[in-house]
Amino acid sequence: MEGLHFVVRRDRLLEHDVVTSPREALAAGEAELRLDLFGLTANNVSYGLRGDTHAYWRFFPTPRAGWGCIPVWGFGTVVRSESESARVGERFYGYFPMSSHLIVQPKRADAAGFFDGAAHRRDLGPVYNQYARTTRDPSYHPDTEPQQALLRPLFGTAYFLADYLREYGCFDAEVVLVSSASSKLAAIVASLLAAGAKRDRRKFIGLTSAQHLLFVQQLGSYDRVIGYDEIAALPTARRAVFLDIAGSSAIRAAVHRHLGSALKSSLLVGTTHHDLQPPEAGLPGPEPVPFSVSVWIRHCDQQWTTDVMRRRIGEAWRDLFTTMLDPGRGWLTILQSSGPAAVARVYGDLVSGRARPQDGHVLAL
Repeated sequence: MEGLHFVVRRDRLLEHDVVTSPREALAAGEAELRLDLFGLTANNVSYGLRGDTHAYWRFFPTPRAGWGCIPVWGFGTVVRSESESARVGERFYGYFPMSSHLIVQPKRADAAGFFDGAAHRRDLGPVYNQYARTTRDPSYHPDTEPQQALLRPLFGTAYFLADYLREYGCFDAEVVLVSSASSKLAAIVASLLAAGAKRDRRKFIGLTSAQHLLFVQQLGSYDRVIGYDEIAALPTARRAVFLDIAGSSAIRAAVHRHLGSALKSSLLVGTTHHDLQPPEAGLPGPEPVPFSVSVWIRHCDQQWTTDVMRRRIGEAWRDLFTTMLDPGRGWLTILQSSGPAAVARVYGDLVSGRARPQDGHVLAL
């Protein structure tokens, strides 16, 4: 029996390959999951871009020097097991390599799921090591697995970013600027902050490329949508917060230079533009600061019980899902495909920037 693995050159992400390897015999306490479907977005590409600095390559190491497995989120079924904590036929949501199968070592198991106790993952972020049992997952519904595989990891980042901004009163800003406004992450953030923004009369301005202007305008998530070449037309007399999802040093510099002291906070959230240049030193306004989901989760853990956190996240997730599945308001088209050729095609489109923002790709190797 062999497993399939989609691997990429760590220094040239467009270069990829599909390799096979024997599916090893299980040791005591191990289980093997078959990855049935996973979402693939620009967020996954950012895992590759930040693979060395954020340790993403360490989750699923490969034997070929200079190559790696980009992590994805999806649903897997236990197909072999030597563990009482993961029985054959059980289904879990979690973090996987772009592979056909994954061997895990279930630890700290309870009714909700388990953590992978593999030695190479023990010092990595716990949020990435947890596998949720679908039969006990309040966010799970079998009819919406594709949407969950695609949106759930983005929702987690968006939820805690929105909570961070709410706790700090959005830094008393009158305007929230969002780069890469066509991205799914940006659309979810805008949706989560919409009610508070309306109450506080705070305006949302989406920044996007010329080719995506019409799409972003049709989303209805922003009070105003402008192209990157119009940044100099932004009002400078109003206090602003910048959510940098594009990760472009040129766009970031243009926003800082134009707004200067009117900019009250600048958060580095994503790298959809595949720009790994560090923030330029000496820019006007506040220093750009990376937003860390794991750090903010630890902060929330000190304020909320586990049940409170699950309830709050579950309620926000259901509200978002209701909107996304409403034919009159939803904007996302789910496209499902399988096989190495399909994965390679979608991956290539995402890395090269050819993917359409309204398409949501759900795949299986």
